[in-house]
Amino acid sequence: MRLSICLAMFPFSIHRLWAILQKEFRHIWRDKRTLFLVTLSPAIMLFTFAYLFAFEVQNVRLGVWDMDRTATSRQFIASITADSKFKHSQTLDGYEGVRNALMHGTIHLAIVIPLDFEAKLIAGELSPVQVIADGSDSVTASQTVARFRQRALDFNRQIAITGANSTAPISVQTQAWYNRELNSQYSMVPGLLPIVLILPSLALALAVSRERELGSFETLATTPIRGIEYLLGKLIPYIVFGLVSAGIAILLAIVWFHVPLRGTPMNLALFTVIYLFASLGETLFIASFLTSQGTAMRVVLLVFFIPSFFMAGVILPVDTRSGIAQLVSSFLPATQYVQMTRGIFLKALGIPDLLAQGLYLAALGAVPTLISLWMFKKQVD
Repeated sequence: MRLSICLAMFPFSIHRLWAILQKEFRHIWRDKRTLFLVTLSPAIMLFTFAYLFAFEVQNVRLGVWDMDRTATSRQFIASITADSKFKHSQTLDGYEGVRNALMHGTIHLAIVIPLDFEAKLIAGELSPVQVIADGSDSVTASQTVARFRQRALDFNRQIAITGANSTAPISVQTQAWYNRELNSQYSMVPGLLPIVLILPSLALALAVSRERELGSFETLATTPIRGIEYLLGKLIPYIVFGLVSAGIAILLAIVWFHVPLRGTPMNLALFTVIYLFASLGETLFIASFLTSQGTAMRVVLLVFFIPSFFMAGVILPVDTRSGIAQLVSSFLPATQYVQMTRGIFLKALGIPDLLAQGLYLAALGAVPTLISLWMFKKQVD
């Protein structure tokens, strides 16, 4: 009785409710922007922010130059690399090998163990161990050196050497190459260049989506223009203006932040053009599926800006523990360009040193551009 009275007071129709549900489901399914926001967007944000709050350096690659070659020196390295946070990834045989390994980024720290390492420990004397860090990434260098010092202290406790001198038998002597004072601006400012240069990609995405949103692409479709002409006409102006904005940013880095440019400006300009081509090529491919400026802005921020900031090695090295993280970072042009900018600014790397990365960046731009050309059609859905 009470239920019938309530239904009489508030008329209710299953038929009308079903109609409204159908309309809303169809709207979400047909509106790709809304579908993206209610399905993929939260997962992307969660995935990105999970890396945002994990600022601990993992998988530190060690290069070891063991001149002592004794059981104690091997035991010391085994103690340092007992877990997965330090990995003995390369055996070195001189300072030239140290320089090459740090120059190409194959190691994070170089450990130099002297000839009399074991003899001094047995005699109860201080035994110095040299640690050389790659100062071009000051955050990683600071964390890894501090952690290595702690591991050395732990090893001292393990071997339980006691004596009148309370000083630790192993003395860790550190050096930072390419950024001796570990000035964070020297590594962060060049590393942030790929991030700020995503803005030309955002502008391109907005321009392409604006044409479709306002209907100007319909007028363009009536002209004899071809796909290659349309795509190049979009890419070239944004590469040019992107190079101009890069020049202003580089000048700011040198003049205001006093970041030393040890490489040549021509090399930096060349790889900047390749980076812009890669990021704009990927953006052009993605923008071909977008029909509104709002969607374009959100997609560029979620696909390029946020992942590049936290997963391309700007703050911390790429997380090699996660295959997904490595896969995502491999498709981000910023991952390669971060290494290029820091290498040219602080290590004076040239074309031979960065050729492989440059070719990879060029492929990241060429493949989506060719796909966009193949998919190009002069009609509006």
